[in-house]
Amino acid sequence: MSLLTRYLDDALRAELSHRVTSGGTRLHDVIRSGAHHPDSSIGIYAPDSQSYDVFRELFDPILQHFRATSLVHRHDLACLNPAAIVSTRIRVARNLAGHAFTAGMSRPERLGVEAKIARACGALAPDFQGWIRKLGDIPRARLGAMISRRLAFGPADKYMAAANIHADWPAGRSVFNTRRKQLSVWINEEDHLRVAVVMPGACLSACADAMDVAMSRLAAQLDFCRDGQLGHLTSCPSNAGSGMRVSCMVNVRLDPSQEPLLQQLESEGVLQIRGAGGEHAPRNGGLMDVSFRNRVGVSEMQMLQDMEMLLQKA
Repeated sequence: MSLLTRYLDDALRAELSHRVTSGGTRLHDVIRSGAHHPDSSIGIYAPDSQSYDVFRELFDPILQHFRATSLVHRHDLACLNPAAIVSTRIRVARNLAGHAFTAGMSRPERLGVEAKIARACGALAPDFQGWIRKLGDIPRARLGAMISRRLAFGPADKYMAAANIHADWPAGRSVFNTRRKQLSVWINEEDHLRVAVVMPGACLSACADAMDVAMSRLAAQLDFCRDGQLGHLTSCPSNAGSGMRVSCMVNVRLDPSQEPLLQQLESEGVLQIRGAGGEHAPRNGGLMDVSFRNRVGVSEMQMLQDMEMLLQKA
């Protein structure tokens, strides 16, 4: 059952159906994805920042569902063998203030946001030397190879497609990648801005330092959408707050003893485990993308400290 189905009953639907944000978002815009795909785990996207307030009776319980609890007193989390960690990844999602989010953007606005972020990427030098490409200018075979390496994105997510996030494809979409492939910036994927730092092995501190530099440079050029109570607002409410996801790509074949522990923590709702290809990707080949499931209400620093708790100590 999706969270949309769980929390939107007939009475609440009737109450919210008459509301509209200043940008023109109505309830059917918020729930379009879940209405088309009942198998969705969440079922809603925010087409603009006001959706969180105007439709708060729907957003608040879903936010609460993803609110992280303290893990300080848990002593059974050390389940990752650092020697089996293929890579460490930190991803940060941001939207620009004063603009509709990707599910509610017009084509001109999408192009305008793309141009703003593309200019801001120029400030990443000299620490991050790379190039920016419009997805529409990348040959199909080349783009496919980049998508498989998570250096670019495509319009393959049916849930985002139903939410209108893939509208006008590929107009308004670009990617920035550094020469060493350690940092990438996705423009107008699920959110206006998705920044990812990926480094080989278990290297949380190095990834965090690189991300801090990159986001400081971008924040000096861009005005991010932020709520005084919730923090950074994102298209999917599961990412609201810090907008950060910290994960490790683990090869369980290098240490099979990890798998039962990982599966136990996943069944308890502590961990989120994805396939090597990211969200909705099949889990095969012995590779698992491991992160904490709930990220709402937790700071960037606490998220990094929690991930450290997963590492087995020598």
